[in-house]
Amino acid sequence: PPGTSDEHISTVQFLKKADAVSGAVVITTPEEVSMADVRKELNFCQKTKVPVLGIVENMATYQKKLSELNYLGPDGSNVTEKVLQTMNEKCPELLELFASSDIFGSSGAGPEGMAKQYNTEYWGKIPLDSNLCKCCELGQSFTDNHPDSFAAKALNRIVDNLVETLPVETINEDEDMEEY
Repeated sequence: PPGTSDEHISTVQFLKKADAVSGAVVITTPEEVSMADVRKELNFCQKTKVPVLGIVENMATYQKKLSELNYLGPDGSNVTEKVLQTMNEKCPELLELFASSDIFGSSGAGPEGMAKQYNTEYWGKIPLDSNLCKCCELGQSFTDNHPDSFAAKALNRIVDNLVETLPVETINEDEDMEEY
């Protein structure tokens, strides 16, 4: 978080000397304590003339298939097996639906409103996905392993925004790769 150390100042100074600052992608979660830190970083970017390319809202929601959730009875006991069996018998199409919850309520207009306030693009929300953590821990590509998940689609949209904003140069395979 901004204000806890000088790493971001040193990094920007180093990158500016190397003429290697294209911009910053600022990541926040929707609760006010996170956005307060991010506003400090947005002000830092303005003062140091580092363009902010976009703001991304991380951990915006939690989404899971109904068939992958655990269910508790009024007394707190686990009734998952019974609920899934009943859904499967009575209305199996429900098992393919997703439940979605805003775990961290956003304050005011949230990260999207903050992006408007700072005249910066809002690049979207990345939902919590337990498979993302698992893939990271296993050193696997989340977007390759779970391409149809909401989080993978959100990550791909953000990457598309980044590539569109900062086009990547392609290297001719016939060129001598040693210079790179």
